[in-house]
Amino acid sequence: MLATDLAPHVLATAAAGRYPVDMSKDVPERLRRAWTQIESDEMVMAPELKRVVSYRPLNLLGPWPMRGKFDAIFCRNVMIYFDEPTKARLIARFADLLEPGSHLYIGHSERVIGPAIDAFEPVGQTIYRRRT
Repeated sequence: MLATDLAPHVLATAAAGRYPVDMSKDVPERLRRAWTQIESDEMVMAPELKRVVSYRPLNLLGPWPMRGKFDAIFCRNVMIYFDEPTKARLIARFADLLEPGSHLYIGHSERVIGPAIDAFEPVGQTIYRRRT
């Protein structure tokens, strides 16, 4: 699993895996019991969960070092900050990185646009499947 962000402090927080305990209310009970524990006023991610995630800086507008294909890409509420041509280029880059049949998750105010629109089929309000 690859977790990326432009901001180093966001990556550091994610890698530490420690969040305010009130955030645990948004995690389903079954997952909370399996993957977290409460320590004082923090929800702490299980070490085995943190081990399967790589945390890397990524500027969506710069070069992408990823070479392999992904089963899912979550890019929620990021494209709202870009103009339409940039959004279309990002969607095309996502399509290139996704395995056929895999999914792209975007924000509620975002849509798949541009030439790569034919590479996706909607399967939910903000979920798109990469066509085969």
